[in-house]
Amino acid sequence: MGFMDKVKDSVKSADEKLGNAIDKEKLDSEIRKQEKAIEEYTKEIGQKVVAVVKEGKDAAQAEIAELMDKIKECEAKIADLKTQKEGIGKKE
Repeated sequence: MGFMDKVKDSVKSADEKLGNAIDKEKLDSEIRKQEKAIEEYTKEIGQKVVAVVKEGKDAAQAEIAELMDKIKECEAKIADLKTQKEGIGKKE
């Protein structure tokens, strides 16, 4: 049975590697999604600042603060996702 055990181990190892690659790809996709959200929030901040300044007013900090909070949330999610990605495939 030594040969069959080796075959089973090889299949199991290949399955684990494939599963890990899929998990990493899912995390990469979510990271890209969060980065895109940051870009959109940043763009929205810029648009708000330009609109307010055109009106001759100071930038509305309250409106910007809300968007900055969303950016910080995205950055925290990205950090967490990267930590999860680094942990994939590591033996405990």
